[in-house]
Order: sequence, then C-alpha cells, then structure tokens
Amino acid sequence: MTPDPGTKWHDPALLDHLVRVRQPWDALVRRVVRAVLKRYLPDPSGALVEIGAGGGQLREWLPDDVAAAVTHTEPSGPFVRAFRERYPDATVIVADAASLPFDAGSVSGVLALCVLDTLPDLASVRAELARVLRPGGVVAHVLDLSTSPDALFPELIAGGELPLTNFARDPALLDVLTPAQRAALPAADDFDEVLAVRWGEFVPFVGMLARSNHPLAASADLGPFAKLHEPGGFDPERFALEFMAASADAARLLKLSRAMIGLFLAARQFGRPWTVRALSTRTHLRAKLSAAFGSDHGFAVEFAGPVRAWEPADRFTLRHAGRTVSRPLPVPGTPVEQLEGVPPAPLPADGVRATTVEVFVARRF
Repeated sequence: MTPDPGTKWHDPALLDHLVRVRQPWDALVRRVVRAVLKRYLPDPSGALVEIGAGGGQLREWLPDDVAAAVTHTEPSGPFVRAFRERYPDATVIVADAASLPFDAGSVSGVLALCVLDTLPDLASVRAELARVLRPGGVVAHVLDLSTSPDALFPELIAGGELPLTNFARDPALLDVLTPAQRAALPAADDFDEVLAVRWGEFVPFVGMLARSNHPLAASADLGPFAKLHEPGGFDPERFALEFMAASADAARLLKLSRAMIGLFLAARQFGRPWTVRALSTRTHLRAKLSAAFGSDHGFAVEFAGPVRAWEPADRFTLRHAGRTVSRPLPVPGTPVEQLEGVPPAPLPADGVRATTVEVFVARRF
C-alpha cells in the first residue's frame, strides 16, 4: 500500500511508539514468529522478501539465517531511512507490495507483520505475491497488535449494516443493569470490537426519537450516530474518524455505550428490536485472507488463527487482539509448542502472562 502524503505512515515517530508498545511482549512474540517460520518456510528457504517492513520490527525477531536471506521492502521513504539507520547491514528498498522489483517465480517466501490488514486493494497485492513466488513458496503474515475496525466499515455499510461500539461487554455498564437487561443484550465476546446492526432498524428508530425530542436521542451522547437520520447526515469517512476517536477515549466510549444500551433496550420495549451481531476484526481478517489466498487464486491456506505463547508470572495478564486484560480468561489459540513440534505445557489457571499472535500462512501451488 502506498501511503498518502502527510499521514502517520510517513512519520518515523510512529515506529518508536510501536517499539514501546511491543517491548513487554517481545520475547513471547519472537518465539511465535520463529516457530511459524521454522514450520512453514521452504527448506532451504531461498530468497525471501518482507513487504511493509516499516522500521524493521519483524527483522528483530528473525533467526540470523532467515534475516540474511530477506530483502525488506517498504513504500515509505522516511521509514526506509529509519530502517537503514537501525539495521545498516540489512537490504531494504523502497517498493510497494503491489509492484515488487523481483522476477516472476524468484521468491521462496513473502513475510509480513501487520500489513495485510491495512491494504485497500488486497487483490492487487495477492496477484503480485502470486507472481513473484515460486511454486511451493509461502506467504507468512503475523499480526501481534490490534487491527482497526474501520476496515470493516465499507463492507458493513455496503451490506446494509452499521457498526456500533461493543456495548454488550462493557464491564463498567454491565454491573448497573438488572439480570433481565443483561440477558437481553446481544451475544458478544470480550474481544469483539464492534456490533453490527441493520441500518434500516437503527437509523429510523433514532430518527423517530429525535423528532419527538426523546432524551435517548441527545446528540451529545450519541456522538457520530446522532445525525445519521438527517438528509445528508452520513459521510462514511467522517463517521469512521469520529467512531475511532470515540472508541479511543474512555470517557466518550463509556457515554456512547451507555446511550447505545438505552437505545437497544428501548427499541425492544417499543416492539422494534434490532438485528445485531458481534464482530471481531481478527476473525473478519482471517476469513478475508482465507478467501483471498484460496485455491481459485493459486494458493492453499496452511494455517489461519491465533497462536498463543505464555510465561509464568505473579498474576494473570493476557494480551489478545491488541487488548490487555488482567481478569482470568481462557487463553485462545493454538499453543506455540504445537508449531515447534513439542508437547504443550499445561497452562496455569492464573499466574500466567500470555499473548496471542494472529498467524496466516498460504502456500503457492
């Protein structure tokens, strides 16, 4: 993906921020990355290419022999300069993932860290990877951070749905609801980033309340959802920006989720219940990549899902899908030991520090 000028994708300060975010989990993620590459890269590996290399975080986790075989590519010139300063012995070039400077069938593996979830034109990149990969070559993508739910918005809207915050799992609100109210909320997981509601159910209902000056339709509480019922009140790009800004602000998110619960329960009382489903961006991405790199396009998917790694600790901490929680929860994912070919160690009920990495591997026919 070629970044737009002036965006954060040209700002090297982002690289330093990501290093700080990743540092506490560095050893666990490195273990997962190395297990994936050992299991799935061709042997001998031959020429390898990284797309969207950023400032070199993935290189930090590669075994020495793999790192020596990789040509790193990155579309942002400032990021490439930062990469060269950090890793002067590495080979890194400015190149877009949809237009790589390699001969057809000359590459044994394409590596990527948090890239395929950001592409506006996945089909073009997939076609380019298919071109440069030799038969038996692999695409190995790892995602250790969260992926933005705004990537879902165009698909949801095109399908007649609207994304809502996951008000059904907000612990600050669940405690003040009655058991009957909690039971009425949509089924959702702690790590589902959004709830999707039918546009034709949500927007007319909010419009009806707004026209009657109902307090539940107060624009201050509904934020980006307040004006959707008005003619010309929906600008997809502005909506996405406002949604993400509200989601990133704890106080605004709490107010918005409280308003959404009120609307949801009121719709049921009015006999106009909403059709709502919970969505995880990781699950969505997994399905999207599995379809994009399917047999119709010359690939076979060999692995798609979270891989977990953990270490003993004084208390329970889990980082999954970009969120860190301290209350004991089941740790999802395939044990990293399974990829390493050793028996998985029993996972303690508490006293564990764990993380998951979303892994996707597809092999070229």
